[in-house]
Amino acid sequence: MNSAAATHPRTPGLSLFDAARLFFRHASPRLLVGFAVYAVAYRVWLGGFTVWDLALASLQVALQPMTEWIVHVFVLHARPRKVGPVTLDTRLARDHRSHHTDPHAPRWWFIPVISGILVFVGVAVVAHLLLPQGLAATFTATSILIALVYEWTHYLCHCTYKPRSRYLKFLVRHHRLHHFKNEHYWMGVTVVGGDRLLGTLKSPRDVETSPSCKDVLAAYKAANKSPR
Repeated sequence: MNSAAATHPRTPGLSLFDAARLFFRHASPRLLVGFAVYAVAYRVWLGGFTVWDLALASLQVALQPMTEWIVHVFVLHARPRKVGPVTLDTRLARDHRSHHTDPHAPRWWFIPVISGILVFVGVAVVAHLLLPQGLAATFTATSILIALVYEWTHYLCHCTYKPRSRYLKFLVRHHRLHHFKNEHYWMGVTVVGGDRLLGTLKSPRDVETSPSCKDVLAAYKAANKSPR
């Protein structure tokens, strides 16, 4: 495909080059790359690497299947909660509901910029409060790199580029089942270990097609007689 012809990530027959070019037109990937470059450079500048840096980064990667599952279920799929007259809801959850309503709309594919800044600044601050400086910097850099891999993988699950890798093909199918078959299953995006461990990795033949894939608050609205 002529690169100039690809102006949208849902353009049929998108090449990997065009997919990447369009990916970096969005603010969130650019922000993540900027954070990653700074965090890695800062860790290198600090120096003093030990085996504990490798152990900590390895632990973060090993726990990512569970981390991803927990965030998807309890943060992105969180329901509004009423505390007296006040309804508590988050930008991340609201945007994720919109993503389910219109899964192939690119505006919902990415981490909201303000939420991303708050989360990663929060991660850095907490890490530096709890860990020695070098390990805190390692933890922060690894967290941002994991998020960048997540952002790119999620993007590939929705754009029209057809991966050649068997594993990426599997992830694309896995994620689209979450959107178009049943929103209560297939929670992993970059890894599926959390689904496997917690029972949400099923054959599509064994799962009912959900009527609320595009309205994940349908049951909540009915229970609360919400007009939303």
